[in-house]
Amino acid sequence: MAVLLDIYGEMLTKKQRNVMDQYYNYDLSLQEIAENIDISKQGVHDMIKRAEHSLLKADEKLRFFNRLSQIRYGLEEIKGILEDQKQLIQAQPCKQLDICREKLEELINTCLGG
Repeated sequence: MAVLLDIYGEMLTKKQRNVMDQYYNYDLSLQEIAENIDISKQGVHDMIKRAEHSLLKADEKLRFFNRLSQIRYGLEEIKGILEDQKQLIQAQPCKQLDICREKLEELINTCLGG
């Protein structure tokens, strides 16, 4: 849900984003969030459920999460191939393989907050 929040969070209201951020990214309890924003614990629960539903509906239509997952999986496979190749030519250090590995690592981290 935290990834969906990163992808589609701007589609939520500011208050919903704030509550979801506290709940999923900062792991606060419903009671802690309720105290932070001065509403009831049940109100926080209801807001989270509505926001979750909105995020899931957005992803159902747009499918960005699935696409990012596929990209990340492909990048992980390429990274593994590069690591295998690096081990094969360990006797002769290959700076370009290291550069490719570093760039892949950056892309993997970009996809889904790896």
